[in-house]
Amino acid sequence: MRTESPPSTEQVAVVDATPASAGDHSVTRRGLYWTFVAYGMTGLAGLSLNYLIVSQFGVTTLGRYNTLIAVILIGGQLGSASVHSSVLYHTPEARSTGHPTGQILVSGLALTALTTALSTTVIVGLGEIAFRVADNPDYLNGLRAIAPGLLLYPINKTLLSHLNGLRRIRAFSVAFAGRFVLLTLLAAAAAFLFNDERLLPWTITATEVALLSILLVTLRSELGAEGRRTTLNGLIGRHLGFGLRGIVGGLLLDLNTRVDILLLVAIAGSRAAGVYSIASLFAEGLLQLAMVARYSFDPVVTHLFVEDRLDELRGTIKRVKSRVYFLVFVAIVLSNLCYPLIVRFLFGTDLANESWQVFALLTCGIAFSAGYVPFTNLLQQIGSPARQSLLLGMVGGTNVVLNLLLIPQYGIVGAAAATAIAQACLVPYMRVLARPLLGFSL
Repeated sequence: MRTESPPSTEQVAVVDATPASAGDHSVTRRGLYWTFVAYGMTGLAGLSLNYLIVSQFGVTTLGRYNTLIAVILIGGQLGSASVHSSVLYHTPEARSTGHPTGQILVSGLALTALTTALSTTVIVGLGEIAFRVADNPDYLNGLRAIAPGLLLYPINKTLLSHLNGLRRIRAFSVAFAGRFVLLTLLAAAAAFLFNDERLLPWTITATEVALLSILLVTLRSELGAEGRRTTLNGLIGRHLGFGLRGIVGGLLLDLNTRVDILLLVAIAGSRAAGVYSIASLFAEGLLQLAMVARYSFDPVVTHLFVEDRLDELRGTIKRVKSRVYFLVFVAIVLSNLCYPLIVRFLFGTDLANESWQVFALLTCGIAFSAGYVPFTNLLQQIGSPARQSLLLGMVGGTNVVLNLLLIPQYGIVGAAAATAIAQACLVPYMRVLARPLLGFSL
């Protein structure tokens, strides 16, 4: 968006693959439509997936499945070493300065392949030891099944980040939503064709394999000789330095969305995590409603900051905040009214009654922070990954400490309260850390 004038109809029709120019960094309506369609597909797929697992295999199986998903998300973030964040920053930066972008992707993929191989080996090795000692064959076999997916997940993150950095919003949205649609379709096959819950972890790996194939085809021009012209020296070193400064933030960005479930499994068991997952699923849908704009604004923030267009950046942030707060507030009010009816219909009265309070608490945290959620990566996108790590470290530390304090006494309600408070803390933490760099208050 630009402060001087709204985009015209002709500007809105510009396709996202067009190279950036100094005056063409507005977020088009077409791009936003695609991201919101992807959000809708992702939410529907997630709801269908959870309903499918509970109805066919039970709430305990859902708890185990979501724990393995958490391992993929958090372990995959560790495996990426935040190189994908460097790609997301350097790709729009290169476009703003007129450099080819293919070499940014290729160097990022080379480094990611190394880091994910190392992290996967460590995670799977430690998991083997832990689950053998605990005599837990369900999680042991599940970990073995998701190991290839754990290896590929960081590579797919890097490919998706490059696609987003190019502002190819349509392709990015399709690939982003495609992961969740594939997870649901493959889980349905495991349930209805084979009736075997042991296949569920394998569907996670199969999804990452399919997504990798799609992304490689989509970005084939960036991988060719022309796209890989080297005009920026020392890219691997730049990726490594950026990633190491931002790895804590990147790790905590995913950890913050799953730490409640992981601690519930450890303290209260898989069933408690399964019940909590139902409320968390709906609450996460509301969070994604606020988050969806982030995928469009991340590269725009970099463009405007690199080109020193701070007044335009300030105006963009102000407009997005007010609109997202209004949209999410309305959605939260309506969803709290409808939640018990929908969950009772899908999962039964007992699970609806158990999870309703959890959902209400989680949405309180989202309501307070919604306007800032689209700019969660702002510090990273203006070239300060270390400060981004500090921000998410503060939020994550708040989350972990409160969960450890509240879960033993209050169970799933304590986990919800802890997570909501930590989510709300995003606002003051971000305002304090961003002001010295931007020169204005968020």
